[in-house]
Amino acid sequence: MPNMTLHILDAQKKLTAYCEWLNTCLTDTYAQAQRLMLLPSLDVVVKSGTYVISEKGHSGYCPESGVVYITVDPENPAFCKNDAQSIERMFAHELHHAARWAGPGYGFTLGEAIVSEGLAGHFSLELFGGMPEPWESLNLDEVQPHLLQLHENWNRTDYDHNAWFYGTSHLPRWLGYTAGFNLVSSYLLADPVVVLRASMLANVNAEEFRAFIQIE
Repeated sequence: MPNMTLHILDAQKKLTAYCEWLNTCLTDTYAQAQRLMLLPSLDVVVKSGTYVISEKGHSGYCPESGVVYITVDPENPAFCKNDAQSIERMFAHELHHAARWAGPGYGFTLGEAIVSEGLAGHFSLELFGGMPEPWESLNLDEVQPHLLQLHENWNRTDYDHNAWFYGTSHLPRWLGYTAGFNLVSSYLLADPVVVLRASMLANVNAEEFRAFIQIE
């Protein structure tokens, strides 16, 4: 059975006070996710650092199916507070990426990235309930003007990932996350009879979602 191996990098003792807690919450989240979705065996590397989402005090990165990198900032009050199981939610998001990497992959096109992020966001909600993350909750009037551009550039591999997801150019910060979350929402609600969940869709081709872009 697949398993998770946790590596907490703590030579400088910045995370010593949090090791037991991190081990518990990450291991428990992996076990919960594994009950819903086939996961690969996984190395999870946790280190301290300041390159995190300031509103959360942590960040995650899953560049392939077998490893997740997590950075936490012990000096950030949001990390210590861990409001609404914040770090568990982030890890669940990365676990969906890991599962998708083991299938079709995260993807190289704008459309594939949009779908992968949307599915991961929905999986976090499937596991823990509650509300979508701030980056999945932009107002519609911030997202709508860019949906035609999304549709037209769906298959482009030379898209600007940082612009679409982090707002480094003329696009709103977090646009790609919200667009992906909304797109997956429309896909999940399309059939009133068949109940679909993100845990069931880790291997679905991104092209199946394109028709659900709601261009006015």
